[in-house]
Amino acid sequence: MKQSFDILVIPGGRAPERVRLEPEALEIVRSFFKEDKPVAVICHGPQVLISAGVVRGRRLTSWWGIKDDVIAAGGIWVDAPAVVDGNMVSARYPPDEPEWMRTFIALLRERKII
Repeated sequence: MKQSFDILVIPGGRAPERVRLEPEALEIVRSFFKEDKPVAVICHGPQVLISAGVVRGRRLTSWWGIKDDVIAAGGIWVDAPAVVDGNMVSARYPPDEPEWMRTFIALLRERKII
């Protein structure tokens, strides 16, 4: 089923705490990174990326409260409204959503997905 999707959006809030406990969800995340498919992640969403083991060496942002978790997982944390690293666009929190989505849509256009 995961092969039928072109993009992955990982929301923030409390959901990532539960999503990261689902082995199938982590496998989906790993497949998107392995296949270099676009991923948008915001707020606490990087918790899922951390559990999937795809953060090491990547530039990203998140909610400030999980900054240390991102760094401990080997990520390069950046304090910016939207951070692009290859196939991934990350954002800190809801007020960043306009910039986050503009940036993600630009990535989708660049890759001719839309």
